[in-house]
Amino acid sequence: MTTLIIVRHVQSAPAAHLAEREFPLSELGRRQAIALAPVLAELGVDALASSPYIRAIQTLQPYAGQAGLDIAVDEDLRERSLGAWLAKLEEVEEAIRRMHADLNFHLEGGETGHACNARFDAALGRVIAANPGRTIAVGSHGGVISHLLSRHAGDLPDGFWRRIKNPHLFIFDVGAGGLHWWAERTLGGAPGVREG
Repeated sequence: MTTLIIVRHVQSAPAAHLAEREFPLSELGRRQAIALAPVLAELGVDALASSPYIRAIQTLQPYAGQAGLDIAVDEDLRERSLGAWLAKLEEVEEAIRRMHADLNFHLEGGETGHACNARFDAALGRVIAANPGRTIAVGSHGGVISHLLSRHAGDLPDGFWRRIKNPHLFIFDVGAGGLHWWAERTLGGAPGVREG
């Protein structure tokens, strides 16, 4: 049995002078990445893959170092591109709400939910094909993860995507019928997506 653990990255430190893909971890994020390593060890992770974004790679690096594993980077595991830059928090919130409600929605220069899902699913397929029978941790992002969860669970509460933590682990079995989401983990006992 192949197990897929999708890991939302730990807390990052966005900076206006950096491209989004270059945002590093915050000080808290560095501590979270270290705390995540024994969780990945407990889950038996023996293969690693990641988005090319620095925050996703750095989330897995402490465990990779301890376990002696390489991190395979796949461009298609990246975050969904919203497109046009939004100046106000309320504009961002509304765009994200629409992004989840309508998979055809996108801002200028952004990608639709359908396009995001297609390339993310293709990347996961490549990761799974390269690691049969293993337990794979994949570092990625809240937007693409929320789309994945909505396709694999019909009982998610409204606004569930707001409950995805930094970090947050979503555990799937991989079988002939595709992915089966059966568990999630957070650090410090924070409630999960289906709780609260």
